[in-house]
This record gives sequence, structure tokens and C-alpha cells, in this order.
Amino acid sequence: MTFARFAQRIDGLNYLAEQMELSGSRVRRYLMQIPFCDKAEVLEKHFDILQKAYEIHSLPENEPALMQLRHLFTTVHDIKGTLEALKQKQVLDEIELFELKYFASLCRDFRLLCKRIDFMSQAPMCLQHVFDWLDPDKTGTSGFYMYDSYSPSLAQARKAVLATDPEKEPESWNRATDLVQQEEWSVRKTLSEELSKRYEVLQNNFDQLARLEIWLAKAALAVKYGMVRPQVAPVLSIEGMVNPMIADILVKSKGTFQPVSVTLHQGPCLLTGANMSGKTVVLKTLALIQALTQFSFFVPARTAQIPLVKDVFLVVGDKQDYYKGLSSFAAEMLALDRIMDKIKKGNRFFVLVDEPARTTNPYEGTAILCALLAFMEQYRVMSLISTHYGELNTAVRKLRVVGFEGEKAVGRIDPTSINQYMNYSLVEDKRTSVPKEALQIARLLGVDDSFIKRAQEFLKKNNHE
Repeated sequence: MTFARFAQRIDGLNYLAEQMELSGSRVRRYLMQIPFCDKAEVLEKHFDILQKAYEIHSLPENEPALMQLRHLFTTVHDIKGTLEALKQKQVLDEIELFELKYFASLCRDFRLLCKRIDFMSQAPMCLQHVFDWLDPDKTGTSGFYMYDSYSPSLAQARKAVLATDPEKEPESWNRATDLVQQEEWSVRKTLSEELSKRYEVLQNNFDQLARLEIWLAKAALAVKYGMVRPQVAPVLSIEGMVNPMIADILVKSKGTFQPVSVTLHQGPCLLTGANMSGKTVVLKTLALIQALTQFSFFVPARTAQIPLVKDVFLVVGDKQDYYKGLSSFAAEMLALDRIMDKIKKGNRFFVLVDEPARTTNPYEGTAILCALLAFMEQYRVMSLISTHYGELNTAVRKLRVVGFEGEKAVGRIDPTSINQYMNYSLVEDKRTSVPKEALQIARLLGVDDSFIKRAQEFLKKNNHE
């Protein structure tokens, strides 16, 4: 599973990719092909590299070199076609030879800058020998020319062309120019054969420049959002997690994102809370942090202990299935069925489901929810499932969003400022019923009082029944 596939499924992942300082589509394509990693030893090595890059970004004296690196990344040509020709042992043309000489020159510049910021572990390998092959006259420039010094035969053939008048001796001149072309082809063939022996080094350097840019971009992203290095651990425990995409949106409206802390164990956990209490945001942020960890990013939190899983499933409404003509309930049920089928086959997963069966009647919806909880308990799947259904006959662990703090509200409140009265913290909850705050919030929002009273009458009637 690649970053690109996860970005389609996990809200906020693509947003963070867009915030990364990458030079262009070539490196972005490389980022999108990074695989989801569930090997602790590999991730720890990656986090060590990222930690070093983070420390480099944190030192003001490194900024000039980092600026030069950012500029240098923009000058890297996409030589994928040239490398493929080299791999196939084709005879390169002069443009392709120029690309390789220019690339070798760039690698030298990258190594110098990596040395300045003490990041040689991620520097490309030295390609001075490649540069020297393509610069026999030792000009030191990155431009390529078919120098006479490559071949005495080439030099002699060129002299013959210059010594022949094409108007007076057209046949002789044509033979001479044909010979020059043959000699140039011979030189290109020899150079191509030598360069093909260095294909793996050239290809690795091309990939390494993309990796280097991505490490530095990840570090810059971590500095920008105050991200921390996650610790691989058996139990998920996150303090002060933040959703960067939503936080940025709130900043534009002069709001702030309230950090949330959560601990999850193997098995299901039920998340309750009134509407507008941020349950969906909690689910999306957890999925984002899990994905970031296993794609070797730092995470937006104060501290984060993350268990590794084989896959992350976030079910908050499958729009793709909606477009296929399925109802929201059908799309949701099919998504859950696919997930349960994978769980039965083994492996460790992280499942997050937002109010399952909310679009069906409460009686059957509650039954579906309880069945889902029982399934997750049976297979000991780390899962967080939100709901608004009350009176649940289940013994699973429950977390509740503290929610609306009405005592802070005086008179009618502005709908755009309701977040000021919400407490998004999660607390353990032993109750069987869910919070009932909807009518209180509706009244404070200024909804017609007669409508509120009628709803309260229906509540009283149902309670008596």
C-alpha cells in the first residue's frame, strides 16, 4: 500500500503532502510511491534520519545552506529516460550525455552542501569519475561537447572536413562529414558502454536526491506544525494531538484547535458525544497520525506512542460508492464487510468507524452497532467506533467527548462561535446512555422556542411510554 493510496482514504494526508516544500512533480511522484511500513526497525532508522534533518532545520546557521539546497533541487532534471536507455545498454545521444554530465556536476554540489549541514549520510555518492569521462579537456563546466581528445580518428576526420571545400569537392566533403558522424557515434558508443557500468550508482543517486529532498521537506513540515517523533509501542497513547488541516482552517477564522489526548488498547472502544462535539475529527486525526507514523513522518502531538498495524481503515462515508449509485447505508455496510473479511484472515489492523448504521432506524442501527463491537472484541481489533445511539447493552470501554459547556454561554450564542463553548477532551464514561445536549444547543442558537418545546413534549411522552 502506497502513500498515494492512503492519501485517497485518510483525510488530511494529502493536505500535508501539499504543504511539503518539494521542487516539483518528479519528487512528489516519488513521495506518493513510498510504501506503508510495519517494520519497527526500519521505522526507527527512518526516524533517526528525520530527527537529524529536524535538528538541522532547527539551527539558524543552517538556513543559508538549506536555501541553497532548496534552489538546487529545482535544477535537477528528470533523467529517467536517459537512465532507462543506459540500463538497456543503448548508445546515448549528445543530449543524454549532457544530462549525465550535468547530473554528475549537481551531485558534487549536493555533496558540498550536505557536508556544510552535517548530513552526509543522505548525500548522493560521488560521481567525479563520471564527470571526468565526460570532460576530457578538464573544462570544469557542466556543458557537454564531443571533444577531439576523445579520439584521434575523430580529430583527424574533423580536420578533413575543414580542409575540404563543399562547393568545389562536394563528394569528398560528404564522405568526410559521414566519417565524422561515424567517429562521433563510435565515441558515443564507447562512452555509453563505460557509463552503463555505472548505471546502478547513477540510478541510486537519482533516487537519493529525491529521498534527500523528502527528508528535508518532512523536517520542515515537522518544524512548521510542531510535530514530534512517535515512539513505537504496544499501546496507542497520544497526548495533545492536533489535526493540521482543521487547525489551519480555524486559524483563518481566528479560532484555535483544542488538542486532544487518547489511549486505546486492543479491542473496541466506543466514542460518544453530542452532535458537533468533534467525534469525527477525533477519528480522522487518529487515522492521520497512524498513517503519518508508518510513512516515517513526525506527528502533530505533544507525545505519541503508536503500535504498528498492517492497515488503517477509516469509515466515515464512502463517497466513491455513493457515486456508483449506492445509498450511504449500503456503501457503509459493504465497507464494513470488506474490513471484517480482512480481519478474519489475520494481521493487525486499526479500525475507525464514524456512527455506523446512523442512517437506518434506531432499533436495527443499535443492533448493528452492538454486532460490530462484538466482532471487534472477538478478534481483539484496536478500534474506535463513534455513536449517537443510547441505552447500549455492551460492556466495552467507552470514551465520551466532554462536549458543550452550557454554563459558559450567556443568552443567545453565535453559530460561528459555538466552538468557544465546546470542550473536546475525552473522558472515560461508565454510563449506558449518550449525552443529550441537542435541544439545549438548539435553544442557545436561537431556534424557534415553540419548536423546542414541542420536541421536549415528545421526549417526555416517549419517556413515559
